[in-house]
Amino acid sequence: MKKGIYLAIAICAISILAVGCGSKPTSSGPVQGSDPANTTPAPIVNQGEVDEESQEIGVFYADDQLLELEQRKKEISFEGESERYSKTYEALQSSDQTELIPLWKNIDLLSATFDQGKLTLDVHIPDEARLGSGGEILAIDALKETFFQFEEISSIDLLVDGEATESLMGHAELEHPLTRE
Repeated sequence: MKKGIYLAIAICAISILAVGCGSKPTSSGPVQGSDPANTTPAPIVNQGEVDEESQEIGVFYADDQLLELEQRKKEISFEGESERYSKTYEALQSSDQTELIPLWKNIDLLSATFDQGKLTLDVHIPDEARLGSGGEILAIDALKETFFQFEEISSIDLLVDGEATESLMGHAELEHPLTRE
């Protein structure tokens, strides 16, 4: 369990460094009518040969009563498509607003792979991360809403410790794969 905590702390520290070191474009006023799913990631120059990209995405969290999902915009920075999905998952794990609950906060991402429209996420769920039936359904919906904004993703296969389980946390049925509705 301590290994998972140390891994989560390391991921958070790396995320903070990546966000703090990335350059963000400034504008003189608000941009109207932009759609984060259709924005083209802008390359950012990074120490020599690796180009880091940045993109604003919509991330879904639960309200403080665990009744509905609310979307907030977040900027992610990533190096290549494979890291894009792990950074999106990291965005699901934290909220900078206290009234919004990140439902994936304590759930560790073991791997994220993308192949021919199918995103496979392998997660580990410690006991302290388990939610009730309503929270579990909201968590699955938050994951779907967040990842299906990427047009290239047509399905998500959510694995728990490498296995396709019948349920994420024991309350709601988990389809394999999750598909766009």
